[in-house]
Amino acid sequence: MQKHEHWLLIAREDLNSAKHLFAASLITTLFHTQQCAEKSLKAYLVLKTGMSIKTHDLVRLVDICMELDERFETLRLLATVLTPYETAGRYPDTSFAKPSQEAIQKLIQQSEYVFNFVTHQISRH
Repeated sequence: MQKHEHWLLIAREDLNSAKHLFAASLITTLFHTQQCAEKSLKAYLVLKTGMSIKTHDLVRLVDICMELDERFETLRLLATVLTPYETAGRYPDTSFAKPSQEAIQKLIQQSEYVFNFVTHQISRH
């Protein structure tokens, strides 16, 4: 298995975890949506550059991917939406309000979109 494929495998596991945890109505679902997107973007960068960037900022990862392929611009808004869930909800914070089940379902769909987009770009390589 190539290194980028391993990143995608773990990204897929994060997506599956988010779907499973959503069914149990657990807040950690949010973390896995962010992680799926992050690892998907890192898979692309590992394939194209041989290196993984040490950041959890999805917008930064999208910007770096855009330097290699402008089509990644379509992920910018999703990156902005998903980035905060790397920490949001995982630690006590009185300013955090758990999103509705409908909103969480949409976050899962957005994460899956990022995964599918990256997988498609990799398959074109």
